[in-house]
Amino acid sequence: MFEIKQIFNKTYEYLIIIITLILISIILIANIFIVGPSEEAIVLRLGKLNRTLDSGIHVKIPLIEEKFILPVKIVQEIKFGFIISPNDIREYDNASDEGMIITGDLNIINIEWLVQYKIRDPYSFKFKVEDPETTIKDIAKSSMNRLIGDNTIFEIINDNRVGVTEGVKSSMNEIIDNYNLGIDVVQVQIRNALPPKGKVYEAFEDVNIAIQDKNKYINEGKKEFNQIVPKIKGEALKVIEEARGYKESRINNALADTEIFNGILDAYLKNPDITKERLYNEAMKEILENKDNIELIDKNLKNFLPFKEVK
Repeated sequence: MFEIKQIFNKTYEYLIIIITLILISIILIANIFIVGPSEEAIVLRLGKLNRTLDSGIHVKIPLIEEKFILPVKIVQEIKFGFIISPNDIREYDNASDEGMIITGDLNIINIEWLVQYKIRDPYSFKFKVEDPETTIKDIAKSSMNRLIGDNTIFEIINDNRVGVTEGVKSSMNEIIDNYNLGIDVVQVQIRNALPPKGKVYEAFEDVNIAIQDKNKYINEGKKEFNQIVPKIKGEALKVIEEARGYKESRINNALADTEIFNGILDAYLKNPDITKERLYNEAMKEILENKDNIELIDKNLKNFLPFKEVK
């Protein structure tokens, strides 16, 4: 009897030890957590920030510590004016309301746009503002409404989208820093900007088509300009070079003729009679050699000289 009681006591002790170890293991396992490669974890001890943890396996102290894991390396998006599900009336209405904005010239425009942001300070993002996503939405809509209100509808549709998005991004980051929200706005994009459906929309479509046609004709004109003008310039240069060559040729011929004339003049001045006779003989030779129908008469005009027979 004593032995049975002793065995029972030992079994009870072992059972307590096993149960204790199981409870300790469960508690340890429950307080082991994994932080992904694109995440960071913040650990609060008794409600105060204790540490920030990078990716890997970590352990927190049970009961007195609490962890929050946030995707700090992922670019997150908030969309405005996109109709996700036309069948859902609430989503449709919300998207329409978010996308309809009054421009500076008092027109209404439908804009599909989005904000991309990253978490810079997990603790501030989680605890400095009660509802950070709603706050981001409110800041984004306020900034976009203000920037759209500074531009006309034509500027938003055609010319100044980049200026508006950059202005919204800068404005949002300034307000976010003042709120200490712990995020950075990476990019603001306007995906689509159109006037409301109806006659106004059709008129703007006509304007856009006209602008596209204008750009098309401008590009065609530039293309033809680039094809024709260089050709004409080349032809002009060719004519100029030919004229320069002709000029040089004429000048050189004139100089050569001048040298010949000066040589003849020098010879004539030295002996006028001989030069006259030589020039006469050379002229007559040229005339008689190159001309077939020649008639000679005497100086008294009484009769033809028998030149043909002499020849």
